[in-house]
Amino acid sequence: MNNLFLTGKIGVGKSTILKNALKKIDLSVGGYVTERIFEGYYRKYIVKSLYDNKEKYTIIKVDSRDNSKKSFMEAFENGVVSILDKSLKYRDVIVLDELGPAENDIDIFTSKVFEILDSEKIVFGVLKDDNCKFINDIKGRDDVIVITVTEENRDFILEEVVEILKNFKTL
Repeated sequence: MNNLFLTGKIGVGKSTILKNALKKIDLSVGGYVTERIFEGYYRKYIVKSLYDNKEKYTIIKVDSRDNSKKSFMEAFENGVVSILDKSLKYRDVIVLDELGPAENDIDIFTSKVFEILDSEKIVFGVLKDDNCKFINDIKGRDDVIVITVTEENRDFILEEVVEILKNFKTL
């Protein structure tokens, strides 16, 4: 078993725990993190490569005036899958921050995620607290550990997460 995911309510600190845990392990890191950027009326969600810290792709843009969303699925199909391919070949840990229902129907992306989960690499990610086939299929795997982050445990769960990651074996 070498796949660990954090889940929990929005804003509880899942990504913060993920980023802090990565600072405490001595392994090469690939994959991506998702960041939120505000530009005027717009809230953009950006996928940022951890493979080279250079590649960035806008995946969703939300207009705060009417809450309308524009998705950029080609960012997943091309850029994010490319980041994951390189990470699978050349990194010890592959970060998937975060996975949710928005990716449910992007077959090339979900196939790549399952290929990575089937590999011997350490996978460390965040799952949205949601119910869709993609998320449920990940949670239902025998080789996946899912830890729910709550307001009650978020301040002391970091060491447990780091210990799990250190106990995973890499190639």
